Amino acid sequence: MNSGIQLQIQELTEKRRYRNRVVRVNSESITIGSDGSQDIDLTAFDQNFEVEIKFDGKDWWILNLHRSPQLRINGRLIEKEAKISDSDRILIHEHQILVRFEEQGSEKASTYSFHHRFASDQELWRHLLEEKEFDEVLINGPSKIFVDYQGQLLLSPWKFKSKDFIPSIIRAQGKTEGWVSWQINRSLRLQAALPPIVDEAHLSIRKARQSVFSLTELEDRDFMSPELARSLREAVKRRESILISGGTSTGKTVLLRSLVQEVPEDQRVIIVEEEAETNWPHPHAVSIESGRGNVETSVKECLRFRPDRLIISEIRGGEAFDFLQAINTGHAGSMTTIHANSPREALQRIETLILARGLAVSPEAVRQQLSQAIRLVVQLERDDSGHRRISQIMRVTGIQNSVILMGDVSKLEGFGIQTELKQIK
Repeated sequence: MNSGIQLQIQELTEKRRYRNRVVRVNSESITIGSDGSQDIDLTAFDQNFEVEIKFDGKDWWILNLHRSPQLRINGRLIEKEAKISDSDRILIHEHQILVRFEEQGSEKASTYSFHHRFASDQELWRHLLEEKEFDEVLINGPSKIFVDYQGQLLLSPWKFKSKDFIPSIIRAQGKTEGWVSWQINRSLRLQAALPPIVDEAHLSIRKARQSVFSLTELEDRDFMSPELARSLREAVKRRESILISGGTSTGKTVLLRSLVQEVPEDQRVIIVEEEAETNWPHPHAVSIESGRGNVETSVKECLRFRPDRLIISEIRGGEAFDFLQAINTGHAGSMTTIHANSPREALQRIETLILARGLAVSPEAVRQQLSQAIRLVVQLERDDSGHRRISQIMRVTGIQNSVILMGDVSKLEGFGIQTELKQIK
């Protein structure tokens, strides 16, 4: 029996360019169409269309609800309905959908069951707030509710019955238009947008992450190879300071939590977060919520708490300098994350953030500190299907003529390939 279905959609946009997206569905039915009322909206350039993909308890079917003359499976015209199979290619007008079944027990399959049914909008709202399995909830109007479950963004089958329910929740915070932000407790933060900046009310619920994966579990999820997992364990044990780099939603905090779990239990870990987003898996961890714009001050103050290691959930500003100073003054093995698209860019960003602070320090001096403080730069990526993984681990090997030298860990640590050095200018 199938536990879910994955739809890999190649969609032609209004600019006549293709974009790729993946939707995982655990409900028994999902509608796809072009008039804005379906679960999945696709752009239509000539006429409206609507199809339904439905599970009957045994097989998946596609139903041509409007008898569109442009619905095909593997090139075959579908006038009314047809059974669909794994790897089928569905063509709807100018959109292609690749079907992937996710079997029960599959490591890559989402195992969340959307079996809940709610008697009222208030009951659904309470469930979205309280469900610990969701790291984030995205509400795009009353009929589209996405949930972030174990790193996968899933379209739920749930809908609010009243179009006014979500707007009323937002307006209760005292604003009637534009951006609205508020906090229910330390682990629940909400960001909303009201017309006229959007067509209809949108709401994001961010939660302190409950799930923590070990490096072995990340390895099982193809986040990294066994060799890279071993290298990271050894690096944490040797108290090498680590910088995790990647774009949005590439798994930076996920990996950071896993690495903190590897820190010996007798070492005191102080964690600084702008906003509390995570339950940290360490018995000797102290989490400090700095608030927006106060990370730099919190980093300075927390050094008085006698940390063995300092963890900054994300470096965004002048705290980059204090982080390097801490590492170079007895807090080896500290870790942080940064938004960057490559190891080279990650180090350059830290240099830029430090220089922007206005300290009387030269770029050459900053690079010297970087080369002494940071030992590993771990680069993460997320592909079009939503899969996250480590794309590269670079070791800082030294500095020469104000140029930071780096080598690929897989090539430096005995995997049979000659060392390749890269320069960070």
